[in-house]
Amino acid sequence: MISHLNKKLLLTVIATVAVVVIAGGATRFAWPQIKMAMASPVCEARGAVDTPKIIDTTGQASINIEGWAADAAGVSHVEMWANGKLLATVKPSIARADVASAFPQCKFPTVSGYAFVLARGVIPPHTSSLEVRAVNGGGRVFNAGRVSVDFLKPFGMLDVTEPIKADGRNLISGWVVAGQVPVKVRVLAQDKEMLVLLASNQRDDVAKIFPAWPQAATSGFEGVLPMHKLPRGNYRLRILFEDGKGHNSEIVGPQVINDLPFGKVLAQHDKMMSPGTIALRAWLADEQGIRAAYAETETGTPLGKMALTKNGQLLSAFSDPRFNRDKAGDAPLRTGDLYGLNVPFAGIPSGLQRLQVRVEDNAGNTAVLPGPLVLDKNPGVTQACPGEKLRVFYPGGAVDFRDDFRQLQELRDMAQGGCVEIGFRGRVEYMRTTKGKQADYIFDSNFPERLRSRNGKGMSGESLSELLDTALRFRAPLMVTLDGGVWADSKFSAPDLDIVDMLEQDERAVQWNQFGKSEPDDALKSLAGATDSPELARMMSLNHYNRRFLDYKKRNLQAAVREIVKFNQAHPASYVMVNLDPDEYINPWFYQTQWYDYNPDTLRQYREWLFHLGPYANGGELAFSRHEPGLTLADVNRLAKQSWKDVSAVEPPRKSIDYGDQWQQLWTQFRRHLVARHYDDLAAWAVEAGLLPERIYTSQTFIQADVAVSITDRANGWNDQAGVSIEGAKPRQGHLGVILYGPGSRNEGKPRSGSSLIDNIRRTDPEWGVVEFHPATIAFPEKLPDHMESYATMQALINGGAHFLSPMWGSYVGDRMVHPNNFKAYDVMEGSAYEYQFVWWLRTMQAWPVGSLFYPFGNALVKSNDGWTPAAETHLISSYGELHLTGEGARIGLVSPQWETRYLTAPTEFTITGSWPQQTKVSAVLLMENGEKLSCSLRSIGQNRVRCLFPAAQKRQMSRLTLEWQLPAAQQKAGVKISDVVFKLTEHR
Repeated sequence: MISHLNKKLLLTVIATVAVVVIAGGATRFAWPQIKMAMASPVCEARGAVDTPKIIDTTGQASINIEGWAADAAGVSHVEMWANGKLLATVKPSIARADVASAFPQCKFPTVSGYAFVLARGVIPPHTSSLEVRAVNGGGRVFNAGRVSVDFLKPFGMLDVTEPIKADGRNLISGWVVAGQVPVKVRVLAQDKEMLVLLASNQRDDVAKIFPAWPQAATSGFEGVLPMHKLPRGNYRLRILFEDGKGHNSEIVGPQVINDLPFGKVLAQHDKMMSPGTIALRAWLADEQGIRAAYAETETGTPLGKMALTKNGQLLSAFSDPRFNRDKAGDAPLRTGDLYGLNVPFAGIPSGLQRLQVRVEDNAGNTAVLPGPLVLDKNPGVTQACPGEKLRVFYPGGAVDFRDDFRQLQELRDMAQGGCVEIGFRGRVEYMRTTKGKQADYIFDSNFPERLRSRNGKGMSGESLSELLDTALRFRAPLMVTLDGGVWADSKFSAPDLDIVDMLEQDERAVQWNQFGKSEPDDALKSLAGATDSPELARMMSLNHYNRRFLDYKKRNLQAAVREIVKFNQAHPASYVMVNLDPDEYINPWFYQTQWYDYNPDTLRQYREWLFHLGPYANGGELAFSRHEPGLTLADVNRLAKQSWKDVSAVEPPRKSIDYGDQWQQLWTQFRRHLVARHYDDLAAWAVEAGLLPERIYTSQTFIQADVAVSITDRANGWNDQAGVSIEGAKPRQGHLGVILYGPGSRNEGKPRSGSSLIDNIRRTDPEWGVVEFHPATIAFPEKLPDHMESYATMQALINGGAHFLSPMWGSYVGDRMVHPNNFKAYDVMEGSAYEYQFVWWLRTMQAWPVGSLFYPFGNALVKSNDGWTPAAETHLISSYGELHLTGEGARIGLVSPQWETRYLTAPTEFTITGSWPQQTKVSAVLLMENGEKLSCSLRSIGQNRVRCLFPAAQKRQMSRLTLEWQLPAAQQKAGVKISDVVFKLTEHR
């Protein structure tokens, strides 16, 4: 029968009887029912997509599409199309023997395979399929297959996958895209919803990867997972994406490590000087039960196994002087075991030591719980200081002061002496502690106890009179935070006593957003801060025409200052200074959604500042601070790209913030000007009331290193919306006080000025001080700073020349698991690495006056090179509290960090402590900013210490120091060990 068929029909029969299926490179044969039908010749151009069968929202951001396209005339290239748009082109580059063997009669080229690596984001979200087209050697285009596309479900990824654990950042951060709508992100822990986020943050990086997806530019999400609210156990989180249209997807989240034993450790005190015996008590809990507990020092010295003293002890019955016995705590387990051990102090190594308890549960999990800080002696008590002392103001409240402020006294026992003097800081809300509405809100220096709390909430802290009396009783320096700013009334509204709460009822007195309205005070209750659920959304306008507010503020501030001046006159041996209004801002709290201040009176003042009108006219009270040069209406129209006919019509930009817009830059400068003028007014009012300018400091926060230095610096980010600048926080009659947290406290980051944050601060005011600081980052309220971070913070502030320090303090490390609602990493002191480094640095600085540069190269718990680098052919190894230098030849060198704004205004003592072979010659060369070099020969002063004196070089800045050791030929391999380097600078420019 076959002999009667023509050739074309024969090929058709063969093709339909032996159906060739090519998939994934393998060939198989299927034998369906023979159909006698005419078909296109088998050797015509053809192709297929092998993988994938469908493209959806699962998998990686890139898609691998593989297949083949063949034609006897050859294939020049293969194209990928979506919705009539060419997405990508490739040339066949993969040998496909399977295709050639499946069509032996066609003589297709062996290289017929292709592979596309396609970014998922170039495929538009509404695409239903991708079409593969091939172009043969003659230019003919033929279809080579299709791939189905299903983008109905949201697609996203996490940026951070590090485990969720105690002391972690615990950040849930990533992006998700879906069609045209923002996606809701739900974070589940063991099927319990823990966090809900909206993917709406700006993500320019995602927009570049997903150019075809309109929603990609605002697809980011970020939130911090509260560790103490997570279920116990070791498991992975589930991350659910929901687009609100019934399309959902899920990805695997980070691992949660929340199965370690926990508890708290108590002793007689948190800090102890030479106790005969330390009575350690520990309350420990774990679902698996506690196997054992051991006491040790943080440096690893074992102190003994703790004895189980009681099973099944309620946490509420574990006596803690800070909490009432009926307060059960917020621990995941309320019942645990009591352990105890009496540790003889003689068994503890000399020096500053942290005791800790190592706990092991019956599953083998181990945790370390901090105990007290102990010290054998404080020789600095009897030392004299050769220069200015570093004052430290430890913060506290009325309860602390009445109970003799144990934490302060323990710190003084350990660290006061020589060049370190320790006092305390207290807060007075001078617009809140008044005699009330009936007395027109006059400041009350004896604000009564009965009015200090309402409905179980503290309304204010201590009265001014109580603070001053405490300074006498403690015989300690005092810094009074005179707070009439945003935090003073943030706890709750009390318009019968609080001037700001009363004035906030007037729309004209508060800041307005770009939409021309204000927000309720409690619109941002979830913000982190020193106060739970702070009321920060409704801030007072700082404009010159808010006269009622400014007049009340001046009157009450001066009333408080006069009380302080009277005290200073009566007790000249006591030292009292003030810091003013922490966080003086244009409202920055509505991140990326609202910006302020569009109050009508502020806009009036903006026009006057630009055009030299009103108080900015020649001879006006604000003329010294007006915009220069004055602008004409034509100038403003050109800058704003407008055609206003009258000055009164001029408006600042209100739409999206564009830092490339000159008009936006001017508006930002004006808001910095408002903050600067307000701080300047506060200081001037204090001076007018009789306080010396050298005892007046502002209190501006610099969370980021990249902050504007001057009022006219170019704006480039959200921080500029707050009106913050370094020079704007330096009043003409007073000094710059700063608040620093996290990386800013360590002088980390790259400011737009090119100089570091602290260099910019010191250049603005060499007499600057730190009114509040902590090495923790506020954005991560459960992550404690480690020893290296805490050490770096202390070194940055001390070597930066701060004239005083005031740490943040409020909670204990031991509260993290047992009283988590009382715990914030950014105000922890006792039990923390920060506490150890804080005390260690103060003790070390007892020998050195303010302004000295001290490089100890770490300590017993830190390895650090302190920014010093080895010279050529020198090798450097950092050990705990020591550098070890070795070299290739006889010379070993060490180079200091680069310094800025450091002047040799007087002969300056330079000292090195370390060890090296006898007969070694040691020299130091100081490079000045102008290129001049100053040399000095170091001479031994005993105890492994050498010293030299650099001569004064008036108005010349130090740049960098190079040290060199020339070793004896026979001892070149011995190297050099250095334990510290010090510049004793006692004078400032």
